[in-house]
Amino acid sequence: MNASPRQTGAEWLLRSAAASGIEVCFANPGTTELPFVGAMDAVPQVRPVLCAFEGVCSGAADGYYRMRGTPAMTLTHLGPGFANAIANLHNARRAGSSVYNVIGEHMSWHVEADPPLASDIESLARPVSAGVYRADSPASLVMSARQSLANAMAPKGGIHTLILPMDLQATTMDEPVFAARVADAPAVLEAGLVEQVAAHVAAGRKTLLLLGGDALHEPALMEALRFRDLANVEVVGETFPARSEHGGGLPAIRRFNPAAEQAHAYLLGFELVALVGARRPVAFFGVEGYPSYLGDPARMVELCQEGRGGAATLAELADVLKLARRGLEPVERVTDQDLGESLTPESAARVVAAWLPDQAIISAEGKTLAFPFNAIAARTSRHASIVLTGGAIGQGIPAAFGAAIAAPERKVVGLQSDGSALYTVQALWSMARENVDATILIASNRRYNILIDEMRRNGYELSSPPVRDLLQLSRPELDWLGMAAGFGVQAERATTVSELRRSFRRAMAERGPRLIEVMLP
Repeated sequence: MNASPRQTGAEWLLRSAAASGIEVCFANPGTTELPFVGAMDAVPQVRPVLCAFEGVCSGAADGYYRMRGTPAMTLTHLGPGFANAIANLHNARRAGSSVYNVIGEHMSWHVEADPPLASDIESLARPVSAGVYRADSPASLVMSARQSLANAMAPKGGIHTLILPMDLQATTMDEPVFAARVADAPAVLEAGLVEQVAAHVAAGRKTLLLLGGDALHEPALMEALRFRDLANVEVVGETFPARSEHGGGLPAIRRFNPAAEQAHAYLLGFELVALVGARRPVAFFGVEGYPSYLGDPARMVELCQEGRGGAATLAELADVLKLARRGLEPVERVTDQDLGESLTPESAARVVAAWLPDQAIISAEGKTLAFPFNAIAARTSRHASIVLTGGAIGQGIPAAFGAAIAAPERKVVGLQSDGSALYTVQALWSMARENVDATILIASNRRYNILIDEMRRNGYELSSPPVRDLLQLSRPELDWLGMAAGFGVQAERATTVSELRRSFRRAMAERGPRLIEVMLP
């Protein structure tokens, strides 16, 4: 496809992005992005999706990649706008997601005057980007766009950020459209290491298979079934997988607990720890007397690249051990019967598990609902789960929104805590605007439970009312129904198991965005 002599730099970039496989741009534009917005009018191949906060743009792009496997674009306004997106880009980086960021900049000749919104954008972007590129001429726009698109579209390409001055967005270009084409090289298996692990297993030595990345997707989990009857082998998933698959007979893979006090001793109980697409285990927080890197590194082997090749690695290991292939085994599905009427995190999780439709997507942020649901996820219908990967809260609702854009044919259910929901509640507005099929359950306990638990675990007993109030979400209590209505999302409040059952079943039977406030003690 040849470029028109009259196309602008922004039009050329958008056409090149579309030709490379980018279909969606989560945008929060400002004045310096006006030519880019005008270019979107001329390039309908990239769907613009407005987000009312830049952290929603980046969180949605993360959720989109986790379900679609191809990057989305984000458009943000100068350094301050991009700064609002950084927390969820941190989560995306920890998840291994690929995102293509475009940041509008002042006119290239105006930057040196240090106007009010000028900032060091490169320094902001570098910590959350695999590559940062700046265009300062039409020639450098072509070069940086080609390089950044090729890198972003590569397998496990990561986050790439292009800084694009306003005058270069509007400049006239006569340049052929660029289409990034990167072959997906097969994952490299360390054959010698596979034989080494197989020898340990065959000798009856206690072995842990720690799964991460695509080793928690269905093809790899089918291979993991082959290890089920080996008494000396445990199979565990990494703590915060970018995407994991559950239910419908897939093996129940519990998550690794990164608390140093328990995890270090647990890992030392194995003669060999084989990392299958997982990172070397690290304590979530530093604890005196325990190492940051958990377990004994001399007992660990990395069987395949982080996040890639999980199914092939497990298949080869099982083949060497001559383990038979196994089909899915029927699992007794969890029900919500005999729960009584008291709503607790456990009873709410059972209601969701009992009525979750097949092939749904769970976006889980916050321990209140996510932890009890994860404990029974293997006993519900087949579904995918995306969780908070980097610890920067405010991911859950934007990720659910992005997942719904990526997979509009699937139901999306957000298991969300009330405190973290406040960080990016603006995502509800985008959900309503795009009419996505997502239901957000808010665990409304009106406090920061995770901080209360951590304070107790670290031996702090707070006595001062103003200090205790730092961990409470009350005075006044949050009006979730009012907030949802203000953003255009239909909302209900559940105070009993029966009310939650009715609301959730109705949400699963109908299309469109919904919010259910789950009132917890």
